[in-house]
Amino acid sequence: MKCVVSLLRDSACQWWNTLMSTVLKEKVAWKFFQEEFCKKYINQRFMDQKRKEFLDLRQGEMAVTKYELEFMRLRKYAWECVSTEAIMCRRFEDGLNEDIQLLVGILELKEFFVLVERAYKAEELAKE
Repeated sequence: MKCVVSLLRDSACQWWNTLMSTVLKEKVAWKFFQEEFCKKYINQRFMDQKRKEFLDLRQGEMAVTKYELEFMRLRKYAWECVSTEAIMCRRFEDGLNEDIQLLVGILELKEFFVLVERAYKAEELAKE
């Protein structure tokens, strides 16, 4: 944590030092820093827009690879919607194209890495 905080400069460094003077040290962790930093420096409208993008995300014309990248990029704006790996798998699967969804859905996968790998294979099969 100290390493990341050492990268803060000027007003951001002042903000962090002020915050640390009012917070219990046991509460300070990476997640705490991220949440507080977002509250201070990232516009709520932007956060809401990105959350909506995540919730509306569908594979559409994208390859599974591109869909996975977009999913991972946007999920940080909606972490409460993917609070467990099983829920994250369900949301990813729901956004897949129907033909791929049919092939991976019956497997009821709860591990994200495995689900993505199976979706790649299903996409390859669908192309053949």
